[in-house]
Amino acid sequence: MSQSSLHDSIHTDPNSPEVLKQNVQIALDHVARIQSLARNCLHGIQSAYQAGNSPAHTTGKYAIMLFYNSELATLMQALRTLAEFLRQTGVGAYPMPPAPESRSASSIPPTEQQLIDTTAREVQVLYERLKRIQESNTVAVNLLGAADTVSRAR
Repeated sequence: MSQSSLHDSIHTDPNSPEVLKQNVQIALDHVARIQSLARNCLHGIQSAYQAGNSPAHTTGKYAIMLFYNSELATLMQALRTLAEFLRQTGVGAYPMPPAPESRSASSIPPTEQQLIDTTAREVQVLYERLKRIQESNTVAVNLLGAADTVSRAR
């Protein structure tokens, strides 16, 4: 296999690390755009209801309502686009750690061993719960069977 065909197959493989990195970067760009749109919407809503800012005194309340509705519609469309992108690329299935500047001690992702330990504890709890349910069912069946045997004997 030639070097160029190997290079091309890496770029066309949707599961390659390079494609994942590109998709994560595209997702982050979408998120930045959504943050900007959300800030614009929030600023517009806040300024529309500040003292002295009456929508009727500016360009007309219906024009302002239409403007904010279109801003909100753009934001909603951007959210839908991001959700669809995350679904199509599979990037949405991966945990996305917060940006480095917003990390706190509680937002550090767990290690693989911590995930294994947590999963093992959860499986054990579910197993014990199922075992108790089965034991309770056995007792109920035995009681019903004993009651049925007593009633037939009479």
